[in-house]
Amino acid sequence: MEEAREPFAVVTVVRTVKPTSAIVGAKALITSTGEMIGFVGGQCIQTLVVSQALKCIENGASHLVLITSDPSQSRTTDGLTVLPMTCHSEGTVELFIEPKLPAPVLLVIGHSPIADNLQKLAAHLNFQVRSVVMEQAASADASNLSGLTETIQAQLSPGAYVVVASMGLYDTESILALQGCELSYVGLVTSPKRREAVLADLKIRGVSEEFCSFLSAPAGLDLGAVDPAEIAVTILAEIIEYRRKKRTFAPLTLQVTENKTRREVIDPICHMVVDLNTTLHKAEYQGKEYGFCCPHCRQEFLKNPEKYAHTVEV
Repeated sequence: MEEAREPFAVVTVVRTVKPTSAIVGAKALITSTGEMIGFVGGQCIQTLVVSQALKCIENGASHLVLITSDPSQSRTTDGLTVLPMTCHSEGTVELFIEPKLPAPVLLVIGHSPIADNLQKLAAHLNFQVRSVVMEQAASADASNLSGLTETIQAQLSPGAYVVVASMGLYDTESILALQGCELSYVGLVTSPKRREAVLADLKIRGVSEEFCSFLSAPAGLDLGAVDPAEIAVTILAEIIEYRRKKRTFAPLTLQVTENKTRREVIDPICHMVVDLNTTLHKAEYQGKEYGFCCPHCRQEFLKNPEKYAHTVEV
């Protein structure tokens, strides 16, 4: 999975209180699609573990999770989430969830002193640095840029950071190749004056207002930088700001697709978030479908559905 640049999480059982089938030291791997490989406890806690692991993958932070039959008596600790145990066994399981995320991709387009310095510096900040240089492009003549779009898109990964630094040779063409991609940052090395000309050209050529607003031009924070190395530092500083604030651009088509992949509801018994599209435990009451984390919650609901019929979409 690491070679395929797929994010995942490793779940380790760190403490148990019997009765429970979990064993201290047991591990499981949770994929970004919610698949569990390994065993860290029975069916009752698997949905809870997967849900918490997916949150860790999303926010990139490690986390402790305590699943217990008596949450009110649990300790309060930073980084600890306490969840109710819904199994009849009523044991306790404490787990450590560690996300394993691929290094973010930084694609530098163009060959220039700024581009060279940017690649050298980014390597020290855990970026997977990639580059695209069209050596044959002596001007912005489109006839010299055959295959540029395909070359750029082949180097991208979802959420990549991109800096266009061709110094006017193929800036516009490079940005056009990026507009349909899911990106975390797009910066253009340019002057404020030329920025307006580039934006006007992009809009004429059909680039959305949303993407033009997302484009950082001139790239980098305004720190008064002068030489190429200093400018590269300002660009990396801006990328770090975007990265930590989790700014992203995704075309509307991508957003619609993502929204359809999960249909989250609240389990009316344990109040856990459940994906109605994938859970195996469902029930229908008065024409509405309800989702549950485990068979026990479903059975409790069916005993008195009128009491619990308040599930809402997240």
